[in-house]
Amino acid sequence: MIFFPIMLAVIANVFYHIASKSICAEQNAFMGLVINYATALVASAILFFLTPHDRIFAEVMRSNWACIVMGLSITGVEVGFVMIYRGGGELSTASLIVSILIAVAMLFIGGFFYHEQITMTKIIGALMCLIGVILLSYG
Repeated sequence: MIFFPIMLAVIANVFYHIASKSICAEQNAFMGLVINYATALVASAILFFLTPHDRIFAEVMRSNWACIVMGLSITGVEVGFVMIYRGGGELSTASLIVSILIAVAMLFIGGFFYHEQITMTKIIGALMCLIGVILLSYG
């Protein structure tokens, strides 16, 4: 049951990074984001209407602060990666380094704020990931 969403996320991320690295360097990064989000808006609206839902107003009223924070976060991710790639970041390692650092941060955020279990195995794994970041950064 979880295979499809994982593969969707992986495939979408692959295309995301290829597209991020391929954005015209002469284009203002924020105009690129305007076009990205206009495309995402249209795609999301179509998918909204193709899936079961209540009335639009009822669905909007179910939104909370997380939708706003997620939108701002997505903007930060997009700008961050465009800047990484424009600054010479490599497609082969930039995403990996960022993902590792996110995973390490999520380990501790999950433990402290969501009371998820932080085991010695997870800590050792996080340390190994950080070693990997160092090796990738200087390799």
